[in-house]
Amino acid sequence: MLKYFQRKKKKKLYQQWVERASLSPDAIPQEEVTEDMIPHIDKPQSRLNILSILLGISLIILCAGLILLIAYSC
Repeated sequence: MLKYFQRKKKKKLYQQWVERASLSPDAIPQEEVTEDMIPHIDKPQSRLNILSILLGISLIILCAGLILLIAYSC
């Protein structure tokens, strides 16, 4: 997902550069990846990040539960 926003920001920067420098629109370099393919490319990476965050949160909750269980049993 982050790569998508970086590409979008870069494209906007090139457009501003063309407008302010009074260049032709052909001066903007074209990306190799089409716009509709970008979400499909970045989607697996975002799923991996979400899964790792959820795994970390669940481990923290499990550890806290074990600590409370040990504290109440003593």
